[in-house]
Amino acid sequence: MYNLSKETAVKAFNSLIGKVENKFLGLLGILKNIKSDAIYSNTTYGMLDGELAFWLDSQFYLSDYNGNYGSSNLYVKFSDKWIEYVNERFFKERINVYSLIAFLYKYESFEVIPSNVDLLSRFSDDYHLGSEIINEWFDTTPLHLDFDVEVLNPSVYKALLGISNNTISFDKPYSVTARAGELSRAPFLQTLYAGMDSIKCLLILRENIDEYYSSTKQSKEYGKFCSEISQAYRPYITAIKSKPFLLLAGISGTGKSRIVRELARACWDVDSPEYKEHKPKNFEMVQVKPNWHDSSELIGYVSRINGERFVVGPFLRFMVKAIHDPKHPYFLCLDEMNLAPVEQYFAEFLSVIESRTVDEDGVVVTDPIVDYEQTEAYKNLIDQLFADNDEERNLYLKEEGGKRLTIPQNLIIVGTVNMDETTFSFSRKVLDRAMTIEMDEVDLYGGLTSRHEQIGKLNFEDLVGDKVEGVDVYTENQEVCNRAILYLQEINAVLEGTPFKIAYRTRNEFLLYVVNNLPYRKNSQGQEMTQNEVVARALDEITSMKILSRIEGDEEKVKAELLASLKEVVSKMLPENMRDSSVSLAKLDEMEKKLSSGYTSFWS
Repeated sequence: MYNLSKETAVKAFNSLIGKVENKFLGLLGILKNIKSDAIYSNTTYGMLDGELAFWLDSQFYLSDYNGNYGSSNLYVKFSDKWIEYVNERFFKERINVYSLIAFLYKYESFEVIPSNVDLLSRFSDDYHLGSEIINEWFDTTPLHLDFDVEVLNPSVYKALLGISNNTISFDKPYSVTARAGELSRAPFLQTLYAGMDSIKCLLILRENIDEYYSSTKQSKEYGKFCSEISQAYRPYITAIKSKPFLLLAGISGTGKSRIVRELARACWDVDSPEYKEHKPKNFEMVQVKPNWHDSSELIGYVSRINGERFVVGPFLRFMVKAIHDPKHPYFLCLDEMNLAPVEQYFAEFLSVIESRTVDEDGVVVTDPIVDYEQTEAYKNLIDQLFADNDEERNLYLKEEGGKRLTIPQNLIIVGTVNMDETTFSFSRKVLDRAMTIEMDEVDLYGGLTSRHEQIGKLNFEDLVGDKVEGVDVYTENQEVCNRAILYLQEINAVLEGTPFKIAYRTRNEFLLYVVNNLPYRKNSQGQEMTQNEVVARALDEITSMKILSRIEGDEEKVKAELLASLKEVVSKMLPENMRDSSVSLAKLDEMEKKLSSGYTSFWS
């Protein structure tokens, strides 16, 4: 058996002193002892006070205790903002997560020497902390941790630390007389429930508050699991967060444009005026016309009748609304998007969307969709778009160091798609730049119990991602990303020699989609899923979105063996219990049947 070395355990303690408050360690004890696999805000959790006290003693008390631990109930309820509050108030300096792990597992024995990835996964599971919270709270730079075969015990640890008190404290002063497990006196739990503003983080009570106070507030889950958002909408939400350009395909009447409207509505509180509006202010629908063969109707054009001026299209007007309200997602729905050739009327957007990068402030930026020009038409455009703000208008008219008309990160483009004889097929250029979801399932009971979709409250960070490339997520999610890459290598081996082989853009979107799905740990029946199942579900879905959507042709171009080999790779990737519900396997079955008639395509 292997244990963390004494030197590593001492170094871990010293690296935490003065940087983290005792109440944070008390919070970890609560998270460790909650009898649930999920942590929600506005949800009450019970635990035994004796089990929490025992954990506190085992971690922070450096002497023997032969007394009895209690068996009374303790109840905890987290606030909506507990994660942000902890990040702002419980740390004096940012600490390295591996130093904390080394301290918490100082007495632990391991059959084999664990890697940093193994330890982080164990910590994440034990304390119900997902990767997003870990990345927000801690420095995740890997540390070298030494192991040996000698077992560390509390008395030896006390001598090595050179402290006189039996209870460890991380705050200054370091002197604590109470035993760590004395919940009412030691600084770990007492500072949590006695602090005047602790209610901003959590409630700690001896009685179950739900028996005396009811709450109708929509709860939101944090930690390792997803927001309390209807699972039916998870693919739309995570696809948008991965790339704010989504195609919704399906037969007429399946509610494609309605979903876009309701996603926009879900960004507001249910009692707000915006939620109650028929058309929320962050939603706009533009009906695509068959005669669109350039961007003049959508983005605008320069008119020289009676002087040079810019005739502004609906896209730019709505884009500026999003610029003026950067804290809310804005949805532009292009209805029946393929009634005209997308690569013609939307060429500027298709080019600019690929210029997305994250700036030094963590904001996603793009190249200008209409660049600065020293012309009367450009000045006229800016005058129209920023008529009510002289200061901002002047910034956009400034040649050096001025603002430009770039796509704001909160602008989401969703195109609805019908595939019939009146529409155009999508070029690979369009499909490579968009996420695609097919909506051919019709719930005939839908919309009968409520006028609005029961999505749940969507926060800005649920929909707007701050990662745009694989490099932005790889370092912090190497194990998951490596699994996705190995899967893509198998897919590409099947696609070798075909025009359907994928490259870096698709790889990046695979990694982003998989990582964005990690917090969503329930299946469509509300049952908890393992991380392996979550990753498999995400890979299955984005295979349909990004691989299968590009495959079409006759028997010469798409051979039956190709589809069969893809089915084999997808099936091998999926756990056996998930194959019957696989969207990619179902779509491949459909494409095989079509091919028997001489031609196949993803599109119905």
